[in-house]
Amino acid sequence: MGVLLISEIKLKNFTNINKNVDMDVLKAEVQISQDIDLQTIIGTRFYNHLLSQVTSTGNTFNNNETTLVNDYIQPYLIQQAYFRAMPSIMYRSMNRSIVQGTMESAEPVSVETFKYLRNIQKQTADFYMTRLQDYLLIGMGSNLFPEYVSQSTRDGMIPDRSQKYQNGITLTHTSRKGYSMKDVNKNFGLYSELMNENPPCADCY
Repeated sequence: MGVLLISEIKLKNFTNINKNVDMDVLKAEVQISQDIDLQTIIGTRFYNHLLSQVTSTGNTFNNNETTLVNDYIQPYLIQQAYFRAMPSIMYRSMNRSIVQGTMESAEPVSVETFKYLRNIQKQTADFYMTRLQDYLLIGMGSNLFPEYVSQSTRDGMIPDRSQKYQNGITLTHTSRKGYSMKDVNKNFGLYSELMNENPPCADCY
């Protein structure tokens, strides 16, 4: 198992995962969440840079990286790892088949209820994903991390800067950044507080 950026204590304290759930069930999902989801967001070069600074005795993050990891990356990973772990918590792969793991005197939820709960968890994880992206792209973290800004395809995966979070409410006439979609599509001049930092483009909404 590689370096994990969140601890068992944090994962269980900030989700409703029962304290009795074996961490061996969760470690793989945390690793997958890092390798697939976090690496996709911040890119391979920056991802490897952060992992390389974690040691058995602590880490060597600078102040900016400490803020990024503690306040943005860890909250996202906690919620994303829980989303990915939900099937493994409900179902277990045994020698001969996949079985439903249940506690004594506890009734498992239906498949439909499970899908509903997992969808809610996905929305929570996506919120923290967008919060992380906003911090790196247009927030206080923009231009603070050279390994994030200067990546290329030679480094591996480049950061996915497209923002996909949907909270269930759609405003058809405005973008998530506050731009008028109608004016963007017509190439009209626009006013926005974010104009100088993040002009209207395909990735702005």
